[in-house]
Parts: sequence; structure tokens; C-alpha cells
Amino acid sequence: MYYSHIMLFGIAGPTASGKTTVTNLLVEKYDADYLRYSMLLSDIATKRGLDPTDKATLQDLYVSLREERGEGWLAEEIANRVEDEQKSENLVIEGNRRKIDIETLKDVADSRNEQLIFIFIDASVTTRFARYNSRLEKQNKPPITFEEFEILEKNAAEDEVDDLRQYAKAHGIYIDTDEHDIKSTENVLHQALSQKLHLF
Repeated sequence: MYYSHIMLFGIAGPTASGKTTVTNLLVEKYDADYLRYSMLLSDIATKRGLDPTDKATLQDLYVSLREERGEGWLAEEIANRVEDEQKSENLVIEGNRRKIDIETLKDVADSRNEQLIFIFIDASVTTRFARYNSRLEKQNKPPITFEEFEILEKNAAEDEVDDLRQYAKAHGIYIDTDEHDIKSTENVLHQALSQKLHLF
């Protein structure tokens, strides 16, 4: 089913929860454009001679730039790119990490007269740890220990993720992907959108 609404999807969630999987599902279903916070950070990391694929590097870069440029700098960059790059009516913005990111999403949706759908993708830490090491394997990188993964989880870049989780539970869509493969995640997403948009 395709909905007639013009939508802005904001995607949030902890590391390796399934955010990109859901983003790809939305992009395909709604012929949407997408922007990822990590893409902006990776571009900056590359220009600085840093590894653009290393999670800890991107986290530390984000925190240092936040201290240097202000709390909302990355959200502002995303908002600017929406104006410069979007071609499709529907848009997915993946990787929201801060409460200020929600306010930016609201502003972008209002300016484009779109409905904002905020989606938080979650999974248990053990599931996400396994997925993260699977991702590293595909990148031909060595796996990390569970203790190293916990350090990534406690990085200052992640300190408002739970606020976004609670916001989605109260005002958006919350999906736990622990028990779902891609097909069942798509079904859960469709059901949640149907209920959110009051379409049956």
C-alpha cells in the first residue's frame, strides 16, 4: 500500500539496531530520498585523513565538533542539505541522536508542509553486538569484544539516545527488531504506519 501523505521520516536508534534496514525499506516503498548523519561525519573524517568507517572515530569527531560548533551544528547541516539535494517528495533522515534533532525534523516538516513520522529502531545489546561484528566482518575488519562494544555504547555521542527512544514510544513509532528478519520488520513497519496514519 502507498499512502497519499507526503512524509518526512526521522529514524533513530542505537548502534546496529536496524536503522539502515528500515531506511532502505522506506526509500524503496515511498521512492524517497534519504540523508544519513553518518554520511556527513564520514565526509568530514575523510577530509581530515581519518577512517570514515570506524565507529569510535566518528563518535569522537561528532563530540569534538559539537563542542566546537554548538549543540545543533549537525542538525543544521542536515537541514541545509535537505534544501540543496532533495528531489523526491518523501524524505528519510537517518541517524538522529539528539533531542535537538527532533526539533530540526519538526522545522523541516513544517517548512515543507509534510507529516513527520519519527521512528525508533531498537534491539537488545546482545543482538546488536552480534550484528555489529557481522558488519565488521563484511568490511574485512577484526571483531571487537563485548567490552569494547559497551564502550561505544557509553560514548558521549550516544548520551541522548534513550530520550529519543522515549519520545518515539510517546509520539512516534517504536520497533524492536530482536525477533524480526527484514521481511517481518517490513510487516511490523507497515502495520505501525497504518495505525499512525489511521489507514486500515
